Amino acid sequence: MVMVEYSARSHSESMNYVHYIWILLSILVSVTCSFCFLQPEWIIHPNVRNAFGIYAFCVGNAGSAQFSRTCGFYGGRFGFGNIPCTIWQAACLLYGGGSLFTCFGALCSLTTMCVRKGWNKTLVLSTRYLQISSVFLMTSGLLVFPLGFDSNYFRLYCGAGADVFNSGICHVGWTYVLAIVGAAISIFCPILSYFSAEETSQNEEFDFKI
Repeated sequence: MVMVEYSARSHSESMNYVHYIWILLSILVSVTCSFCFLQPEWIIHPNVRNAFGIYAFCVGNAGSAQFSRTCGFYGGRFGFGNIPCTIWQAACLLYGGGSLFTCFGALCSLTTMCVRKGWNKTLVLSTRYLQISSVFLMTSGLLVFPLGFDSNYFRLYCGAGADVFNSGICHVGWTYVLAIVGAAISIFCPILSYFSAEETSQNEEFDFKI
């Protein structure tokens, strides 16, 4: 009798690397997108002092020779009603909700390393749908935000030539660009979750006896 053993252990180990990459990428995306949500430099005035974010802004101090500005929430405190444009309110809700989903997705991806094997596949699947939803929400928020460039508030600082998808004399800030990059990278999170070792169930060993 000849016994031939075939083990899929090496393939399983290679898939585990995908699982770890998925977790690291989920954490990176959640930190990046949350950071962008908190920053006011989405649109920057040519004087560099005035900047406008999705719910916060910065205004240069008049009469100051040095670079000086005051930053804070629209209206003095956080609230959707204080955001000067209805479209920006929608963008704040969409992108902020997407950023929150990415944080939950990162937490769930970390949890997959601790739960029992029987529950792992269900958790990975749930996390995948959560991350797909976050991609949709953040992308929608990023696309909606420039629609508010024709508001009276925005034109007051960026000129009468400002219009939808036209920032007038102002220019797109580094935070908005980073937010776009973060949303683009987040697309790979649900893709990697599909190829993770736990999801594809490649942890079995096969024995063939002759």
